[in-house]
Amino acid sequence: MTTIATAPATPPLYRTSIGKKMLMAASGLVILLWLIGHMLGNLKVWLNQREFDSYAEFLRRLGEPIFPHTVFLWLIRVVLTVAFVVHVYLAVDLSRRNRRARQTRYVRTARVQADMPAVTMRWGGLALALFVIFHLANFTWGWIHPGYRFVRGSVYANVVGNFDQWWLVAIYVAAMVALALHIYHGTWSIFQTFGANSRRWDRLIRRSAGALAIVMFVGFVSVPVGVLVGAIQ
Repeated sequence: MTTIATAPATPPLYRTSIGKKMLMAASGLVILLWLIGHMLGNLKVWLNQREFDSYAEFLRRLGEPIFPHTVFLWLIRVVLTVAFVVHVYLAVDLSRRNRRARQTRYVRTARVQADMPAVTMRWGGLALALFVIFHLANFTWGWIHPGYRFVRGSVYANVVGNFDQWWLVAIYVAAMVALALHIYHGTWSIFQTFGANSRRWDRLIRRSAGALAIVMFVGFVSVPVGVLVGAIQ
């Protein structure tokens, strides 16, 4: 009896390296869009306390009356949490795959084409993951509030009280440096993953990614620094 060899089954896209890179890029894009909106909302603190607290209350009322109070905001948080978990998991998984794919380690480890953001993506990503937990404990949960009284719902007062501490400002500025590097390399990688870049457009994409990273850094850092120097009171 003749045995007919069958071709091995093709794994689903999400299990391949390409599929995982696409999912990682998509989850990163979701996070990036939220960060842009978050930065723009944070800049309202430069107007006055009433405007900033009104903006915070607006977020809690999103979706009303279709959704009950804060429910739509929680849906956004769930989507962000899923995107964040997926992004981190795939980053670790792809990193492990790359290690296993190396048969031998190079004696010379000079990185010819890797720029600083690419080299620091791994450790910068870890630092950002830890910072997210710190940020939630600082502003959302109210567990970390040295030197001031945390009042749930008093967003403006909490921001001013928090960033009146120089060492907290230093932590946030350092985290935003890591974020800017991550945004620069990540934005370029999104175009690369979906095949939207080419030699012709690579320079423009890199410059645009760099410009976005700088704008995000300045926008986020302006708030803690503004409080520390007394421009926001």
